[in-house]
Amino acid sequence: MDTALFAALAEPNRMRIVELLNDAPRPVGEIAAALDLRQPQTTKHLQALERAGLVVMEPFGQRRIYALRRAPLRQLREWLAGFEADHPSESVLAQYRAASAAAPVSDYAFERTVPVPVATVWQWWTSPELVRRWWHPAHFEVVECVLRPVTDGELSIVLREGDGTVYRSAGRYLDVRAPRRLRFELSPLDAEGVALFGVDHRLQLSAVAGGTRVDLRVHVSDPAAGSEAAAAGVGLGWDQLLDNLVRAVDS
Repeated sequence: MDTALFAALAEPNRMRIVELLNDAPRPVGEIAAALDLRQPQTTKHLQALERAGLVVMEPFGQRRIYALRRAPLRQLREWLAGFEADHPSESVLAQYRAASAAAPVSDYAFERTVPVPVATVWQWWTSPELVRRWWHPAHFEVVECVLRPVTDGELSIVLREGDGTVYRSAGRYLDVRAPRRLRFELSPLDAEGVALFGVDHRLQLSAVAGGTRVDLRVHVSDPAAGSEAAAAGVGLGWDQLLDNLVRAVDS
């Protein structure tokens, strides 16, 4: 999009001229009178609009008539139309603001249906290679993933944001019953490696018509001072992750 168009329209008198010419072509004197401007001032504004491609001067006998060129405005409308639709991330931000302002939530429940067998979904939860493909919110990537899906086995995931900021979480498996049940704790860590709060996860996989039902229960406990912002994102975060899982498995 030509930025000269925006520069021309940014001046209030020029915007008013465009509005006048939208009604009908007009001579300079009529435009000047409508704006209560001197004619030389009006001519300068018209010349700026002409350079931007928004108006054209047409000789008409002894008069100079200015008319609106509508093609650039149609192009502007088409360009602006690309900004009309909301981006999914914007609704997530609004939900996060609401969650941050609300009373803290300790328990969350999630459910998804994945169109593959239980054993396949189990692999997507326990294979580091597969986990890397979905265990991250938008604009993040998994840069480290350690999974030892046995009771008391290690579990750690490191996420990196687009600007290079790194977020670490660590914990252990509490109960592993392949291929249907997992219980694990995985807590976000601060810069010193101390858990911001505890997060207990209980995963149940069940065969259903059309695939596997994923039931996840999450319990947040023992929040450290100052961890409220991070805790408010637990529910939204898991909603994104589980949506990622469904898309990844189905791709």
